[in-house]
Amino acid sequence: MNKDNYDPRKGFEALRRGFENREGRTLEARVALLEALDRILTKREQDLESALRRDLGKPPIESYLSETYFVRNELRLICKNLARWSKPKRRRSPFFFQPASSWVSREPFGVSLVAAPWNYPFQLSMSPVIGSLAAGNSVMLKPSELAPATANFLAEVAHELDSPERFQVVLGGPEVGSACLELPFDHFFYTGSERVGRLYGEAAARHLSPSVLELGGKCPAILHHDAPVAETAKRIVRQKFFNAGQTCMAPDYVVVPEQLHESFVNKLTDHLRESYPDLTDLGRIVSHEHYTRLETLIEEEAKSIGQDEPEGLQLAPRLLPNAGWDIPAMQGEIFGPILPVISYTDLSDTIARVKSHGSPLALYLFSRDRAWAEGIAAEVPSGGICFNDVMKQGINLDLPFGGV
Repeated sequence: MNKDNYDPRKGFEALRRGFENREGRTLEARVALLEALDRILTKREQDLESALRRDLGKPPIESYLSETYFVRNELRLICKNLARWSKPKRRRSPFFFQPASSWVSREPFGVSLVAAPWNYPFQLSMSPVIGSLAAGNSVMLKPSELAPATANFLAEVAHELDSPERFQVVLGGPEVGSACLELPFDHFFYTGSERVGRLYGEAAARHLSPSVLELGGKCPAILHHDAPVAETAKRIVRQKFFNAGQTCMAPDYVVVPEQLHESFVNKLTDHLRESYPDLTDLGRIVSHEHYTRLETLIEEEAKSIGQDEPEGLQLAPRLLPNAGWDIPAMQGEIFGPILPVISYTDLSDTIARVKSHGSPLALYLFSRDRAWAEGIAAEVPSGGICFNDVMKQGINLDLPFGGV
C-alpha cells in the first residue's frame, strides 16, 4: 500500500460501509475470511521471517515461536470455536415474565482501530486484528513505523486478502496515527508506551468508544530464600533476553534475598555465557534512539556478556549485579537486555517498593512455599502471575492477558 496516497478518512468510510453490509458479518463470512488469511500466512511464512530479521534481527526460532506459531495457533483456535462462542446465551426470566425468553447476544462494535508496537510487530498486530475480524468488526491496522519491513509485509497481506471493506493497513509515522485518532472508530486497541496510550484513551473518550490499552511496566521477579538458585536463574535468563529483552512481560528486574545474592548472580552469569556465546542468537535493538537510551542505563559495575556491536544495534546482555532502587534503570521500564539484581533483607519494605512502580503487566514469584507465593500475589496487583517460571502465563491461549 502506498502510504503517500492513502487517506485514512476514505479508508475509514470504506470500512464503515463494509460493516454496515450485514452479509459480511455472518458466521460463514467471518470464518471464510479468517481461513483465507490463514492460507496467505502459511504461503508467506518465509517472507515474514525475512521481514522480522530485517527489522529486529530475530533468529528464526524466535520468529517462529513468538510470532508465526503464536498467531497461527490463535487463528485456528478461533476458527474452531467461533460458532460455539457466537451462539446467544440463554438466561432465566423472572417467573412473572413467563412465557418470555431472555438471552445475551454478542454483537460487534463496528469499525475498530488497532495500533501495534515494534517489538513483536506481527504478533501484536495480527492477534487483535484476528479477534476483531472474528467478532464481525471491520478493522484498520496501524503497524509501527519502527518495524518497516513487517509493516510492509502486513500491508501486502491485506492487499492479497482483498477485503478492503473488512481489513485495511495504514502505513506511516506519528502523523498518520494522529490522523487516525481524529476518526470516530467504534473501538480503539493500542499496544505500546504509556505516553502514547494516553492519546488513544483520550481519543476513545472523545468518541465515547471503548478502548483496550495494553501497556507495559516494570515486571518484577521476586525470589524467596528457598528458591532453587540454578533453575531460577536459567528460567529468568531464557525469557528475559528473548527478543533482546524487548518484551512487555519480560522480567524487568529481580529481587533476591541477600543470602542468595552472590550465588544467584554467578548462576545468571553462567547461564548467559552458555546461552549467548556470541550475539548470533540475540536480536538487535530496534533503533539508534533506543540503543542510546539503553546505554545511559548501564552502570560502570555492570557485567557484560560479550561485546557490543553498535553498528548492528546489538547490545550485549548486561547484569547490574548490585542495583539499588534509585538507579536510572529502575526509574522506568528498561525494555532491553539489561537486568538489575536487587538484594533484600526486609520483605515488607521490598513489596512496598515493588508496589510503588504501579501494577506490573506480569509478576514472577520463585519459591517452594506455595503460601508465601500466593501471599505476595494477593498483595501486588498485576496483569498475570507465574509461579516458578517466566512468561508461561502469556503463552497459554486459555488464559486472559493483561488488566489486573
